[in-house]
Amino acid sequence: MKKRFAAAVLAVLMTASLTACGGKSAGSSDAAAGTGEGGTFIYGLSTEINNFDPFTSTTADAKSIYYNIYEGLVKVNEDGSEFLPAVASEVTRDSDSAYTFTLRDGVKFHNGQDVTMEDVTYSIDLAIKSKINGFDNIKDYSVDGNKITINLNTPDIGFLAYMVQAIVPAGSDDNGELALQPVGTGPYAFSDYEVQDHVTLVKNNDYWGEPAHLDEVEVRFLADQTELLTAFQAGSIDGFSAYGGIVSQLEEGTYNPYYSNSNAVQVLALNNAVKPFDDVRVRQAVAYAVDADEVNELVNYGHAVIVGTPVIPGLARYCNTETADDYAVDTAKAKTLLEEAGYKDGFSFTVKVPSVYPVHVDSAQVMVNQLAKAGITMNIEQVDWATWLDSVYTNRDYEATIISLDGATAYPAAYLSRYQSDAGNNFINYKSDAFDAKYKEATTATDEDVQTGLFMEAQQILSDECCSVFIEDISTVRVWAPSFEGCADSPLYAIDFASVSKVQ
Repeated sequence: MKKRFAAAVLAVLMTASLTACGGKSAGSSDAAAGTGEGGTFIYGLSTEINNFDPFTSTTADAKSIYYNIYEGLVKVNEDGSEFLPAVASEVTRDSDSAYTFTLRDGVKFHNGQDVTMEDVTYSIDLAIKSKINGFDNIKDYSVDGNKITINLNTPDIGFLAYMVQAIVPAGSDDNGELALQPVGTGPYAFSDYEVQDHVTLVKNNDYWGEPAHLDEVEVRFLADQTELLTAFQAGSIDGFSAYGGIVSQLEEGTYNPYYSNSNAVQVLALNNAVKPFDDVRVRQAVAYAVDADEVNELVNYGHAVIVGTPVIPGLARYCNTETADDYAVDTAKAKTLLEEAGYKDGFSFTVKVPSVYPVHVDSAQVMVNQLAKAGITMNIEQVDWATWLDSVYTNRDYEATIISLDGATAYPAAYLSRYQSDAGNNFINYKSDAFDAKYKEATTATDEDVQTGLFMEAQQILSDECCSVFIEDISTVRVWAPSFEGCADSPLYAIDFASVSKVQ
């Protein structure tokens, strides 16, 4: 597995060296050197965003867009190695359970108001009330002029990762207004939103940091990858994120490609509360029958990184790469486990897949044949995105699904917290005293090396108990029209529009 993981990462790095985000990509059309300021960039998206509230929105695509609107006290750098001051100008770690943030002078909200300490405390209180991960550990805080000291109930050396949570104006979300009237401090400000059509962002001319290049970004909602491709070829959109074979349908020289991992792990999620997936042996049988390498080759053209954990490989320090080999394809073992569980003749189940994501639909179709070899019949039910959110994610009315899961912060807890028995977003209904204890031990450790080891052990428990089948961090290709360039890397599932510019 180490060799396979290293080779996959090397392949990504080699690709990035040619088409690195933030620079001119190989294979793109000829254009005069230089970066042009101004202009409008139209980005196509196959899921509609109807909630821009950073305290309640749960979809990865919504986060990827409002990443440009909001900022926290800190922000993560491009490779995820450190957290840098943002709305705060300085951060000090007073102890393992106390952090002090100094408010940056001159930061303005998009409504023209100066950011004050009242806004900071309002945002922290709102995050606590909204049960944002990590904020439940805040014991209290104290304000001294332009400084705020946050004290934790238990030590958390990774607490800074949570401080990317948005700072918003005091009172701005008392009645949920941020859902459709977002106000932040980021390089782009919200302009307008039209249901099932588009959202428009405009350049924040008062931005405290390096300003965006473009005057405006319009995110246009389209039905699926096929419609995105057609719109791009027709010139009605300037960019989109492509999967699978979509890019192969574009003529060389007509686009600028930027390759990266999606920073979200595709998973065959199994509802642990329904039969037969309440039996660990059945879940393990499914895992032994699924061939992740074949899914990668047939659906992602070999560009994905195989994983056996919910932690993305981009967080290399924390990703337990060993788990990817725990369920090497073994059809005979799968059949044996099924017989032990009382399913000698196999069983059938339905997987609900969101139709807006062809990469998940295509993966399901590959897995149908793989599972059939072990006597397992998987029926595919494609559902629209709104139905998936309601029936699968919210009401947990499903047997299995295929989806990619991201993290809100560049920290392993953001990817592992959902597997706690009492987590509100634990939509697979996984219950494990062993995992709960190990996760708590990891998040309260005060030594970084010890903590890393504990996070590794927590991932091993998820694998041993086979809560679901973790497959890969799928590859993404950002496809820009030849007249645009630039695409900053991020360890998060995000699109940094501030790095995009017109080609002169």
